[in-house]
Amino acid sequence: MKINISFAKTLKVAAALAVVAALAMGGYFGYKWYRAPAWPEFTPAAKSDAVAPQALVTVAGRDYAYRTADLVQAHLFVKQPPGLVVDPQTLTVSGDFELTPGPSVTVKKLDDGSVVYRFDLTLQSFKVAPEVVIAGTVSWRQGDVRNDLPIPATSVYTSNTYDGRPNLMEGPDARVSPWWYGSRFALALLLSSVVYAILLRRALQAYLLSRIKPVVIDHARLRAVAIVAAIKSGSAGKAEHLELDGLVRARFDIGPVPVSQLPEAIVPTWLMTFLKLNEPAIYAQDALDEAGRIELTAQAERVLRSWT
Repeated sequence: MKINISFAKTLKVAAALAVVAALAMGGYFGYKWYRAPAWPEFTPAAKSDAVAPQALVTVAGRDYAYRTADLVQAHLFVKQPPGLVVDPQTLTVSGDFELTPGPSVTVKKLDDGSVVYRFDLTLQSFKVAPEVVIAGTVSWRQGDVRNDLPIPATSVYTSNTYDGRPNLMEGPDARVSPWWYGSRFALALLLSSVVYAILLRRALQAYLLSRIKPVVIDHARLRAVAIVAAIKSGSAGKAEHLELDGLVRARFDIGPVPVSQLPEAIVPTWLMTFLKLNEPAIYAQDALDEAGRIELTAQAERVLRSWT
């Protein structure tokens, strides 16, 4: 389909777009002009300060108090007299504030040949105090001589309660439902507590299981205890004495070496004594009398105490 647009309609559309663009640009530059700080009038310098730049600081006002870590918008104005050179790149901020990010610099030339630098600063302080101070320096030179110009110390006051509103109301805020607080705080706290309790229970179970040591049943020792009890009661025979000898030798890593050939420097005395007392019962069943059984039993119990 062919569309015919007359020249008059095209001109009206173009005019409307031009008006919209002009209004948008006017609003933008008007806002920038409104937000831009006024250039101050510097007081005439004293004769002793006639060869030094002048500086002053202004802090953008707002209708509520500053808090710790708030971004503070400030402006530094430095007047450079004729014959001097201010280096904007040497600006440093000290005191209670730090500079973030780097400042933008605007220059204005005066009729007397002076130049005014305007630094638009964004400052931030993490110091918790009712009063925080802006300070710093900027370098200037006259010929080859370089000097530092101190920035006038400027205080910024903070508040932890009052935020600038004219009316402070006491009591609960009737506009906010208690269910809102419950859903935002109580419910979240309840759910997090349940999750924490589940995770804590699992962690404690894992910890307790890691602390439990498995019980290892030493069947050889249990058999040795039973044989010693039989010896004590007088019901043990040659086979039991021979078995006990083998169990003790296996536990304390002593080979099938006759007792007379065992090195006394290596085998403990109490173990050597037991083997000697038990040896007659192995080769002669009736060799041990009651006194011998009592002595062998006492020494065998000494061996069992060392059997871990």
